[in-house]
Amino acid sequence: MKNKVPKILIVEDSENILEMLELMFEIQGWESAKLKNLNDFVDHVASIAPDIILMDMLLSGANGCDACRTLKSDDAYKEIPIIMMSAHPEARTETTNAGADFFLDKPFEINDLISKIETAIEMIP
Repeated sequence: MKNKVPKILIVEDSENILEMLELMFEIQGWESAKLKNLNDFVDHVASIAPDIILMDMLLSGANGCDACRTLKSDDAYKEIPIIMMSAHPEARTETTNAGADFFLDKPFEINDLISKIETAIEMIP
């Protein structure tokens, strides 16, 4: 992906984390969009057209792994790199099994997140 600013969809139900990520992405020169829940998730992905998705595994009673599986099973969205994050001890295995491209432990180091996003940017066709 050359000469294009990546658009990252942040799916997170914590307002504090959302604000911090939006600010960090702005500083990096990346465009962002946000969702606080998984209601009509696929419709939102279709309208936002993100290059990368950064998603919490547990979202106010919903499981991000289910959303990840849905996207990865759809030819229209399966190439979008998905970075899943969680503080849940079994999350890495669950998110990998759901098809996530990357996993980030919460709490996370900003440099780890930036590194994963930079790697995901290289995956964008």
